[in-house]
Amino acid sequence: MEKLAELILIPSPAMGHVAQMLEFAKLFITRNHQISITVLIMKLPDYIDAVSGPFVDSIIDSSSSERLRFFELPPVDPTSEWSSKTRGHFVNRLVQTQKSQIREFLISQRGGVKLAGFVVDMLCTPLMDVADEFGIPSYVFFTSPAAFLGLMLHFQFLEDECNEDVKNCDGSTTLLSFPSYAYPVPPNLLPMVLVDRDTWLGRFIDFARGYRKAKGIIINTFAELEIYALDAYNNNNISRSEQFPLPSIYPIGPILNQSKSQSESEEAEITNWLDKQPPNSVVLLCFGSQGSLPMDQVKQIAVALDNIGCRFLWSLRRPPQNNNAQFPGEYTSYSEILPEGFLNRIEKKGKVVGWVPQLKVLSHEAIGGFVSHCGWNSILESLWYGVPIATWPLHSEQQVNAFQLVKEIGVAVEITLDYCERNKDQPIVTAEAIENGISKLMEINSTVKHEAKMMKEKSRASVTEGGSSYLAFSKLINELLKNAAV
Repeated sequence: MEKLAELILIPSPAMGHVAQMLEFAKLFITRNHQISITVLIMKLPDYIDAVSGPFVDSIIDSSSSERLRFFELPPVDPTSEWSSKTRGHFVNRLVQTQKSQIREFLISQRGGVKLAGFVVDMLCTPLMDVADEFGIPSYVFFTSPAAFLGLMLHFQFLEDECNEDVKNCDGSTTLLSFPSYAYPVPPNLLPMVLVDRDTWLGRFIDFARGYRKAKGIIINTFAELEIYALDAYNNNNISRSEQFPLPSIYPIGPILNQSKSQSESEEAEITNWLDKQPPNSVVLLCFGSQGSLPMDQVKQIAVALDNIGCRFLWSLRRPPQNNNAQFPGEYTSYSEILPEGFLNRIEKKGKVVGWVPQLKVLSHEAIGGFVSHCGWNSILESLWYGVPIATWPLHSEQQVNAFQLVKEIGVAVEITLDYCERNKDQPIVTAEAIENGISKLMEINSTVKHEAKMMKEKSRASVTEGGSSYLAFSKLINELLKNAAV
């Protein structure tokens, strides 16, 4: 079939965001044969993130489709002014500096096939300006839940349309009602990115302004998972006005990171250990590619695991050293962080590792529960395999994700809802609280286990032919084909 158009994808350089968009690209070219895809790759310097670059390289090397190509944008040498700040600040500045490179790329493509659209990551909306210059319709790829999209748009509307200082929400003494959440949200669970005006809020309000300007928002979620949030959007309950309209939404998930492991030897070691464990007996503790915990907190987890006697697989990462923008790394020896004798005591029932192939592990029949930071990728992966969750959010929007899982969707138990790694006064989560949470999580006939199994079936049904996400994807494809025909 003749190729009619090209679709440009621009993921954020953080690993979780890259993984989702690349899986979206692969899914797209299997669903439609008239549009090809070019992915513009931004990479973080190795001293900031030594994992994402090799991960992207492995994806590129394994790609065999002629309709999926990759273009690596020239590296940017960060100035000392912004290279020492937070990861979010670093990524945002990196995105801003790529406008001229993307502009040059589009100029070099003139005379080729028509561009059907520009799909930018939710953290890359400044790049929509370049698409506008070339008259290309822009779409946002939203890697977080629809409920959080609604929250961002609500805060932006209050700030711009109602002239309210949304930072004051953080100091509220009452529960807060938002259009995209089924239950009122405690103010201490509001994401730091929406209440910390000095570091985060301005950027995220700008991102939300960009969402309003997009032709559509592609969300990695599915209708049966976020019934309340998507109904709020479809029923016009999300704040809007003539100046601040709402684009079409396309809930096409779950899109999962199906890429092969970077380390086959590490994966084999973990898989071999899991093969020796009884079904549904192991709890996985993993806090994501950006997640790590301080020494005092690590020791409380170790005490809990020592006491509870539950089989476990624990992904333990070293916090960033001396640079706020860095990602977690690996320990040279776990004995430097864990209580004396811990590794010997748990030798037969537990395993402590650094990196884990999370999706592969969650698919194993030995896994019965997941202590998670509640990143959206991890939530979707866990529910795809029907594994219930114990919540331990760390950053970004993970606190409200955890709240949504426990209070509304019912597939999780609470260890903590309000933990925030950037809170300098963050109380330690006690071994007792950790123990109680894991015990509830691993109960054989618990309600959350039942709900997680039900969500597994709904998750898979949504992406099969005729399912809610399948139909939303078809609608998106038709929209892009119309763009190409203009």
